Amino acid sequence: MSRPRAVPAPRRLSTAEQIEAVFSAPALYELAQLIPRPPVGRPPANPAYVVLAYGVLARLYRSGIRVQTELSHPATWGLVHDTVARIKRQLPDELVPRLPGDRPATFEAFRNARDRYLTDPDIRAKLQARFIDAAVRQARSFGLLRPDGPGSLCHPDRSRTIYGDGTVVRPMYRPPAARRETDPETGETRVVYLDPAGEPIEAPGRRFDPDVAEYHGHAGPVFGQNFVALYARGDGPQQRVVLAIDRVPRPGLEADTAVELIKQVHAAAESGIQAVAYDGAFVGPQVDEVMTHTGLIVVNKVPAAPRSAADKARAGEGKVPRWYPLGVWEHDTPGGSCGHTVAAINGAVSEVGLDESGAPVVLGRLNRLQVKRSRRSTGRYHFNVAYRVPCPAGEFTAWITPHAEPGDPDHRRAGHVRVIAEGEPDFARLYGLRNDAESWNSMLKRSLLVDRAASLGGARQLVDVLCFALLHNAMTAYQAALAADPRPALKRAA
Repeated sequence: MSRPRAVPAPRRLSTAEQIEAVFSAPALYELAQLIPRPPVGRPPANPAYVVLAYGVLARLYRSGIRVQTELSHPATWGLVHDTVARIKRQLPDELVPRLPGDRPATFEAFRNARDRYLTDPDIRAKLQARFIDAAVRQARSFGLLRPDGPGSLCHPDRSRTIYGDGTVVRPMYRPPAARRETDPETGETRVVYLDPAGEPIEAPGRRFDPDVAEYHGHAGPVFGQNFVALYARGDGPQQRVVLAIDRVPRPGLEADTAVELIKQVHAAAESGIQAVAYDGAFVGPQVDEVMTHTGLIVVNKVPAAPRSAADKARAGEGKVPRWYPLGVWEHDTPGGSCGHTVAAINGAVSEVGLDESGAPVVLGRLNRLQVKRSRRSTGRYHFNVAYRVPCPAGEFTAWITPHAEPGDPDHRRAGHVRVIAEGEPDFARLYGLRNDAESWNSMLKRSLLVDRAASLGGARQLVDVLCFALLHNAMTAYQAALAADPRPALKRAA
């Protein structure tokens, strides 16, 4: 009996191959169509896609000035020409670009385009939306997010599950001391900067990023800017696709920013998505928002309950379970009506009872049988989940909704009930995807100088993150092409 052949791990790409990958990505030319041509003045020396690719290569070389040095070499600029000439024959007619100019792109040209166009709110929103459309198509070319794919609402498939996370990117320079003051007459709030002695000054004497803020996480407070990204990935190596990115406007809004991104990705992929995995930043309001507006199953952990002295004595260092009563379900038996008390324990729907001392105990988790999703006249989705309730007199089915009860603005039921709860095989299979987001977060920070961002402000730094997402997806597509044909792209064309 022959042993199955091991699939070789993808090799690391050379610098020339990475440049080929960037200029071979159709998404580069799609997004470049949204960059307007200057209305007056001398025509630009290079097309808009070259300027956008400059920002992408800045994440590859970790420096905008370094890109100018590399592109000024005749061999590198010739490689760009050859790659664009080859990709022109493969693009649809509406995306066919003109060849780059004779003079290589410069940092000044990129900086001018970034500050005038790429950071314009309207253009940036269109770039982000077009990026989502291109990323969904790329994911489907890998067999991901396909409406005809495997899985169901009761047991979603990994290929139809998206996941996300936020990461705080720290600046090179710590922001100066400051305080906020409110004008008693106008009610306006302004930032007052302070010198080392704590006295107000007109402006700080050193460079800093005015858009950074203090974010609190597991590692404590961190000064920086928070970015959220969503992904899909296959089970093999080099199969992660970045679907969407955005910047968190201020602390406390990461979950809301992620919800809006999920809505945008769902609008592009529609029934190709079955579930979304996120961390504990999603609580009741966000869970209910995602389920009712997109019809997706949310896979995440229920936050741990506050630990009192009695809890510590009883549970030690373990997680204190969160209890949420769901009510009593009754069914008819030959001996009369029989009632069963049901509660959510750490998100899992379970039957509970009382021990000899009268303390509540968990009798057992209920098995999920079916998930029904209906769409109401308002356009919102409503879920009902069927569970099997065991009983000596005969088991029966209990239907439970994970949505908030009417008149509950805190969405407590949605915050405590999970369709796929921690401890199930489906949870381990799907929630494990979320850990992969940490890898992309680390790669993003390594694309910066000393893992810190330049003092560019929120809008321009979001452009850098978008360019890195383009770079990542281009590398993923290039690796897929190498897996199909290991010859370099230019040799394949020849």
